[in-house]
Amino acid sequence: MPTAREVVAATVVRLREARVPTQTRVTVARGRFGRTKFRAAGDVWRLGALCLGPDGAVFATGTVLIVAEPTHPNHRSAAALERNEMRAQLRKAGIPAGTTVVLDAAPLDVDAPEPPLVATPHGLGVQWIAGGAAIPFEAYVTERTELLLHPPEGSTDA
Repeated sequence: MPTAREVVAATVVRLREARVPTQTRVTVARGRFGRTKFRAAGDVWRLGALCLGPDGAVFATGTVLIVAEPTHPNHRSAAALERNEMRAQLRKAGIPAGTTVVLDAAPLDVDAPEPPLVATPHGLGVQWIAGGAAIPFEAYVTERTELLLHPPEGSTDA
């Protein structure tokens, strides 16, 4: 049975060799006067609750957005207005329209699991939903990788 690090390393090689597109990992920081600042921090492959970096880093997936030109805010919910503002700030940060970004993906250590990674009696697991059953790490990563390599017909997962 391979270790989590071996699973990650093999998956990164597989995704790279298949030339699977990455998404942009963006960090969020508070600037002067409480303003939110965005900065591109690298590329990741998003595997549901986890993201993998080309260097083998593992992250908990944060907020996912597709960068677009802001739209007119007529009759929008507060959440939609907030996403619209984030998209405008991402454009100001130099991230091109059409780019899928993962905001605030938290770094994870497979040797010291914290959600969505969990220690189980059978080894490392991934908990897709808080309080849900843990899926064995290797099975989870393998299944999500297959979905990236062979997306279901009509899939528009971003």
